[in-house]
Order: sequence, then structure tokens, then C-alpha cells
Amino acid sequence: MKKGELRLVRWGVILWLAGLGLFGIVRALALASAGALLAELGSRMAPAALRVVVALSVLSGIGLLVSAWGVFRRREWGRQAARVSVVVYFVVVQGYVWLFVRTGLLWARRWVLLALAAVGILAGVGGLTWHRSRRWLGLISLE
Repeated sequence: MKKGELRLVRWGVILWLAGLGLFGIVRALALASAGALLAELGSRMAPAALRVVVALSVLSGIGLLVSAWGVFRRREWGRQAARVSVVVYFVVVQGYVWLFVRTGLLWARRWVLLALAAVGILAGVGGLTWHRSRRWLGLISLE
């Protein structure tokens, strides 16, 4: 790949990680603010479970933002953190959908979301593990 294309790939990964991180934090804030409404509607989600999902969403979001910064700075710890954070993020989202959502579009599209999560995990972990893509990201030296 040419140098300009390498920068584009790197920025794409960085923006993807940062975007997932921001979505995770926004999702956590939305769930936290809707806690009273969920209780009124008779949600299956207990207050303790809501706190766990919110905390895990915030932690995975922060992990993704930090790992995006690490990949931006071309640090090995950023790549390792991204591999873990991507998996945690998608597992938290899928856990929320499969354990607590019972109606609406999320429930209707749960299989599509599961397939997209699998693709996201494979692309994220695979792309951050494969030697050639690590070279494209500037995480190992170009030969």
C-alpha cells in the first residue's frame, strides 16, 4: 500500500475505535437516564443489572477511546487494549440485547445484530492481530 493509503487505513481504524467508544458511553448514559422509566414499564432489568450494564458500557467505551489514542500514538498497548475492548464492547451490547430486550427493533433485529457483532469482533481482533494490517497501522516497522 502507498503511504497515503496507509494513513487512511490507520485513521479509519482510529475513528472506528473512537466511534464505538463514544457510542458505548452514550448508550450507558441513555440507559442510566431511562432507569426510572424502565422500572415503571415493568422491565425485566433489575436496578442492579442496569447498573452493571451501564458500568460495563462506560468501561468498554473508555477502553475503546484509550485504545484509539494508543493506536493513534502507534503504541503496542493501544493495539492490545483495542483487541480486548472491541470484544468487551460487543459482548456487552449482545448481553443487553439477549438478556433484557424483549420487544421493539432491537429484539426484532437481534440476529442481524449478532451477525454484525461477530463481523466486528473478527474484523477488529483479526485486523489488530494480522501482521500485515499491523504494519499498515504503523504498529510494526515497514520493511
